[in-house]
Formats: sequence, structure tokens, C-alpha cells
Amino acid sequence: KPSDTAPLSILITSGAHQALHLVLQGLLNPGDAVAIEDPSYCYSLPIFQSAGLKTFLLPVDDNGMNPEDIRSLHKKHRIKMVFTNPTYHNPTGTVMSLTRRKQLLELSSELGLPIIEDDPYSLTSFDGTFIPTLKSMDTNGTVLYISSLSKIVASGLRIGWIIGPKRVIERLADAKQQVDFGHSIFPQWIAHHFLQSSQFHQHITSLQWELKKRRDAIVASLRYTLGNRVSYHAPKGGIHLWCRLNEDVTPTRLLEESLTKGLAFLPGSVMGTQKNYVRFTFGRGENSEIEKGIARFADALHSISES
Repeated sequence: KPSDTAPLSILITSGAHQALHLVLQGLLNPGDAVAIEDPSYCYSLPIFQSAGLKTFLLPVDDNGMNPEDIRSLHKKHRIKMVFTNPTYHNPTGTVMSLTRRKQLLELSSELGLPIIEDDPYSLTSFDGTFIPTLKSMDTNGTVLYISSLSKIVASGLRIGWIIGPKRVIERLADAKQQVDFGHSIFPQWIAHHFLQSSQFHQHITSLQWELKKRRDAIVASLRYTLGNRVSYHAPKGGIHLWCRLNEDVTPTRLLEESLTKGLAFLPGSVMGTQKNYVRFTFGRGENSEIEKGIARFADALHSISES
């Protein structure tokens, strides 16, 4: 809870990526086993391999990952840490149910298993719905909370943070000191003044509205151009749409064809084991660009289907 978060329980980092890097380098050892979601952006990050960690996968469905899968993984592999993006999950856009959040925290306490909660998107809720973070529900100090301003303010600002028990934050602060001798004061000063201003709340409201319009635009474009050739979960927050191709297509070949038409997307295989998926990111494109992009995607899909 914000009122319970003391300054010494917070570490400012150079974005969420550095926060994740510090956790891997400062709290884990080579050979340790960790659990990540499948699909997940973590799947594509080389820092897990660079740290010498063994990664095991937790399937994600419409209600997030299933905590009981963690129990079985822990029995088999003695995992040391679980990484989750429970709110507007990247890439699926799903939200972990409240029931599963409670189960996950209970399991974390029972097994003494730290949870790393990555939360870049909760403030992007299109209808302003508040979803309690795992950290806000954590009464046992087993959750390390990571977030940043990259997705909601400016990616170039490079402001992220970790919230956790004081002893853990001290350890991570020591690790950060060895990396960059501390974070520059100037982006922190800018972020502080923006967060304290009335413009921040206006900005978040505008951001939610704009992202919803772009989500609607990409969904409408997919429906119009491809119909039942694709299926997807329309997210209620975040910046990604996880799209399944309902035919036997090689996503990498589809990407190659799309690039010739001026469109880029992320093949689902980069983010996990699921096949015939692609991830579209609609956070930056205007509605007209989104419509053009999906039209080019449809054209590329038609081209390789006919060849």
C-alpha cells in the first residue's frame, strides 16, 4: 500500500529493465531455477541466460497463470523466484484474477518463494478500473514490485523503481552502485514535478482514452480485413494485442513478407512456445496508421497463403 511504503523500501532505477537486471544479478546465482510466464516478454530477454539461470514456463490463460503450476515446478526444480506481469499482461493483455492473486500470495508465503511483480500497465486501464497489485495485497513481504514511467510518460525518461523489504532494497542498491554509481538527479527531478502536478492526472486520463481508441481501431481493422482468419482477446488496458492466426502459417515467413510491405510485428515464438501467434503493439500508432498497418498485414497473409 502506498501509505505503508517507506522511502527506504524504494530503489529508483534506470527504467524497469535495469530493475529486473539488478534482481537477477543481486538476488540469484548461476544455476538457480526461476519460473516465467508463457508467453512472456521475459522469454525473449537474454539477461536470464547471461545470468546463468534455468527458466521454467508457466502457461497463461484468460485468468493469468495458475499458481498450482508453481507448486509442481517447485517440487521438481526447486525454483527460487517467480516472475509475473499480472495486469494487462505482455503480450496477451489478460489480467490475473483476484482469486489467483490470493492463491499466488498464499503459495509464495507457504514456500518462502519471492514473487517479482512487473507492473508497467496498470494505470492504462481503459475504463479507469483499479486492479489491486500483488504488492498491495502482500502481508508477508514476499513480493518485489517493479514499475516505471516508460509506458505511461516517456520511454526516454528512464525512471523505474523497485519496492520491497528494506534489507532487499539495500542489497539491490549496493548492486546498482557498482553498475552506475547512482541514478542521475535530473530525470528524477523532472519526474517528481510532473507526478506532483495536476497535469499528470489529466495526462493519465487522456492516455487511457487514446489507448482505448487505438485498441478499438486495431480490433475493428482485424475484424474488417481478416474476419475469422484470426482470433484475439481485446485487452482492457496496456498497449499490446495478442493475435492468433487460425490457419497453418509460419510467422517468421509472414514477418518477412510483411516487412517488404512496410509493416513490422513480433512473432509469437519470440515470446514463448505458442505457435501461430503474433503480437501487435498499438501504443504509438495513430488510428490511420493502425488501419494501414493491418491492411498491409492482411495483404502479406493473403500473399503467403496463395504462394
